[in-house]
Amino acid sequence: MFDSQLGIIPSLDVDIKEALEIVEKIKDLKHEIAGLKIGSILAWKYGLIKVVEDLRETCDFPIMFDAQKAGTDIPDIVKEQVNLVADANIDSFIASPLGAGSATLEAFTKACFERDVIPIVVIEMTHPHFDAFLSEDASEKVLKQSLDLGVENFVAPANKPDRLKLYKNIAREMNSNIKIFSPGVGPQGGGPDSAVRAGTNFVIVGRSIYQAENPRDEVTRVYRLMKNAFMKTSS
Repeated sequence: MFDSQLGIIPSLDVDIKEALEIVEKIKDLKHEIAGLKIGSILAWKYGLIKVVEDLRETCDFPIMFDAQKAGTDIPDIVKEQVNLVADANIDSFIASPLGAGSATLEAFTKACFERDVIPIVVIEMTHPHFDAFLSEDASEKVLKQSLDLGVENFVAPANKPDRLKLYKNIAREMNSNIKIFSPGVGPQGGGPDSAVRAGTNFVIVGRSIYQAENPRDEVTRVYRLMKNAFMKTSS
């Protein structure tokens, strides 16, 4: 999973009925869409297992769970979070260990690998002052320890391209080839093309897709911008 260099992750932060309607319209866009992201609101309202079952009946995209934000508790609780996600037949799990400490990060990644769930680690959030209560280099520390633990997939903001470049450079210095998943496209100011030029592989897109008059057209538009940017960067 996530073997491609580019892709879109629609963030289904809507009611389950609307989420399924959107997925039905885009489920044949296999080249453009790398997976689907479901969040805490859907899980709390309908139950994680039920949401996953409904999506599996509609499409065969990989499913990513973002508990907004998991991985911030003590190690034993985080292990249980991973077990619940694995039992619900989730493919990958986003956790945000910022502020939780190294033991929690290690517990999260180890539990994911044991349960065959792909760990995705948040290293920076999209909003200003997200790090007001953190050390200045907290994000870099999380990235480096995650790499040491074997993590290959990270969340970093599309609306902060300089930070994306920094994280890619750190990974290269550690001889690691990471994949970056970037929220913050559209209403939060990030562009899919500028994010790709800075190092993003997969853009996480919510409102731009589910508020679009034609979600399918929006997916193809965003992907076209990403592909053009990637081709220019590669050349």
